[in-house]
Amino acid sequence: MIRNPLFASILLLLLMVHCQSESGGAARHGSDAASGRAVHQAAGSARQPLDARGGGENVQFTTADGVVITGTLYAAGEAAPTVLCLHQWRSDRTSFAALAAQLQQAGMTVLAIDMRGYGGSTKTAAGKSIRPDRKAQEDIRAALQFLKKHRAVDGGRIGIIGASYGSSNALIYAAGDAGIRALILLSPGLNYFNELPTEGPLRKYKGRPLLAVASSEDLRSMETVQVYQNIAPGILVKTYDGAGHGTDILKAGVGLEKEILAFLRKNL
Repeated sequence: MIRNPLFASILLLLLMVHCQSESGGAARHGSDAASGRAVHQAAGSARQPLDARGGGENVQFTTADGVVITGTLYAAGEAAPTVLCLHQWRSDRTSFAALAAQLQQAGMTVLAIDMRGYGGSTKTAAGKSIRPDRKAQEDIRAALQFLKKHRAVDGGRIGIIGASYGSSNALIYAAGDAGIRALILLSPGLNYFNELPTEGPLRKYKGRPLLAVASSEDLRSMETVQVYQNIAPGILVKTYDGAGHGTDILKAGVGLEKEILAFLRKNL
């Protein structure tokens, strides 16, 4: 038994400091463990289970002529109806990010790619730098080959959304591939850059579902959708006022996203 009151007080004080130090360390350890779990979950969220519908995953594949294509895949469940998105000139796959997320939440798998020369698609498999090319048929072909091997994709229910030159490439490709069930063309052109004529491909598309979209001030695209209607009276046309060009129409608040979703639900 300790009889010295001063010594006893000092000992008690030392014991209290030691206990506080231990409990503070435990609290910090617990906080670190919790934050570690949060970091682990965030890191794992990039690869969501297919039915989680929780965002996109970066993917890459190589075209037949050796270009490495980068894309974002928004998987929405096994064997889901699927949409390939093709951006406009001087843009990239991020221009479709908001729409892709909405379609994913609606139960559709979406792949948005950077076409050759843009975004993450600027090199060959051998590491050689490449420039943008107005013709992107090999990019589309490689993207569809990738999709048809993926378990989130129903290979018999695939459509394409293209913007501006992306819409021309989409139509030209789909004219020769009867497996493309539906097309959505944002601000299409009759012959962008004098390299992408689309009237002939529209005739070859042979009556499959097609939604053509244009804004009134975009005179070239307005002319195009009118010509398209003369060639293929059964297509669906939507026009807006002051909504811009290509994927800008998606940002204009005109309700195009709802039109796209309804069209795809009906036709895929």
